[in-house]
Amino acid sequence: MQWQDAIAVLIGCALVFLVARSMFSQWGGGKETPIRGKLRAASEWLEENDYRILRVRQRAEWTGYYDARAFRKQLIADFIVRKGARTYAVKVMNAREQEVSGQRMRDQWQPLVEAFHVNGVLHIDLDREQVHEIDFSIQSPRYVVWQKLANRALWMLLGALAALLWLHGR
Repeated sequence: MQWQDAIAVLIGCALVFLVARSMFSQWGGGKETPIRGKLRAASEWLEENDYRILRVRQRAEWTGYYDARAFRKQLIADFIVRKGARTYAVKVMNAREQEVSGQRMRDQWQPLVEAFHVNGVLHIDLDREQVHEIDFSIQSPRYVVWQKLANRALWMLLGALAALLWLHGR
């Protein structure tokens, strides 16, 4: 093996390591805040029902821009949990929360799924002893699906062409 091959292997390994680390960085150990009251009861219920708590009181910020005006909203998940292959953001219900509506799902829960890259939201109502699983499905128009397919096919062909050129030069 020549030194160019060794460098190519090292660069390849480094790229695989960086991609894997970025994919799983959200599940690493983070700072945790003490759990009190309803959060403690919710964490006990989650652990009793085989959910593994990955994070506690996680925050993200949503920012929307309308021309030069910025609109900000703080997104907070009480817990990020995993059960099997699925991850969830958990929200513990407050006494002052209103009824479930489509607007509430769009404004409060769907951004949690996007911000924390989870499969859904668990909404825990400790007073009524109920847990609701919230999931979202977005159906894209056909032209978007075809654009994605064409884009990925072009990248694959470009990669195959680069590999052929690289191997041809040897």
